Amino acid sequence: MLASSAAWYLPALFLSCLLWAFSVQLHETLRQRPVLRRLFTWAPPVLTAGLLISRAVDVLSLSPNHPEVALVLGQGADLGLRFKVLMTGQGAVEGALCSLFVFSILSPQLPSLRGASTETASFVQSRMMAHAGLWSLVALMLLFEPSSYRPVDFPPDAPTLLPRTWMDLACLAIITLLLMMAGETLTSTAHMASSGETRLLLQRAMLKTAIAGAVAWLVLFQSDMFTQTWWARPRTDARLAFGLLVAVHATVMTTAHAFSTAAEGLQASAGRQAKTLAWGLGVTALTLLVLTSSLARSVVVYPEGVEAVLVGWRWTSFALFVGAASMVLPTVGFDAAHHPEAWWFRVSVAMVLPLSVLLSDGGWLLVPALLLAGAGQQLVLMQTVSTDETRDRWLLGAFVWALCIAAAIAVNDPPHTLLLGLVALVVVSALALDLLRIERARSGPESSL
Repeated sequence: MLASSAAWYLPALFLSCLLWAFSVQLHETLRQRPVLRRLFTWAPPVLTAGLLISRAVDVLSLSPNHPEVALVLGQGADLGLRFKVLMTGQGAVEGALCSLFVFSILSPQLPSLRGASTETASFVQSRMMAHAGLWSLVALMLLFEPSSYRPVDFPPDAPTLLPRTWMDLACLAIITLLLMMAGETLTSTAHMASSGETRLLLQRAMLKTAIAGAVAWLVLFQSDMFTQTWWARPRTDARLAFGLLVAVHATVMTTAHAFSTAAEGLQASAGRQAKTLAWGLGVTALTLLVLTSSLARSVVVYPEGVEAVLVGWRWTSFALFVGAASMVLPTVGFDAAHHPEAWWFRVSVAMVLPLSVLLSDGGWLLVPALLLAGAGQQLVLMQTVSTDETRDRWLLGAFVWALCIAAAIAVNDPPHTLLLGLVALVVVSALALDLLRIERARSGPESSL
């Protein structure tokens, strides 16, 4: 195997992905050094493709010490079964990651950016690469188990594991698409205050995410995730865990973050923006604290009583610390959004989720809370931009949000709390979009989605 015969291979892939996470700075810095720039740009997809090609050679040739051959195929597997294992096993993860890298590099060629300026195209590419770099690090730590890249010293006489189904490949494709669309949403909202050249990119990304996200959530709620035991050991199925992370991230980006960024364009007063940010921080903190503390009591591996509240407080503090710390980034030039401090706070709180679950399984308590916190952030923006004509939409959204929080506390069950959070976020987002459409028609199309 390539990764085992060349000990430097996986560390080099990790380092290249880490460098991609800083592509916002490196993308322009390396413009005067074309060789280094090409190496920086193409290293992750080339290295990932190398892993995939090496795996294909071993699987198709039935290399006896290869893990998938020894544990899944055996020596008598026909060509069809070998191809299935290659397309649905670890090779599917490698192929999905390579596709994400290539899509990020070629993002300036998207039809929705046709006619955009060179500056906008470079902006989109660097941000898409940074988004892909961050999520590739999460994928490497969750999905690239060392056993998948280590030869089997003593192969069993017969296979001990069943091959994965074609549904696994379909689910990986949907999750990869959601990651791509989330990157488009993040990038386009960061450029909305500079020009309207990314508006079409945002509209199409939201439409595609709505379709792919509906399918992804339908699959997730039919999986083991909708059981009480899974939340006590969420990393038992790494693919399911990663899929849930991506689904929550893409949903929050497409609903709460996209609407809030557009609505902030309607706020002309800086004082009004400061008040909105303060209320958003308060609503986010309260929602995270109440729900994480409640969920800690319902999962058997966490304590009860006051200690459960302390568990919730630790994760809430961690999320708020990362979010508040990111609000200083506009002072060093990252301020393309209408309200850059609020933009960075929302993005950072959303990215706390994959970071927290890598630190500890307790980070999964933030999953349902983030959905309801996203709905609460939208309500704050709805209240500030609504008028007498649209006040009823805000009232209905606030009622649904409060009802879902009350039901979540009463049920006190992670799967059902997650479902209630998703319902609240979708309903509030639909009302917010309608409110934004009315207010946009009154104030002009500049801040439209």
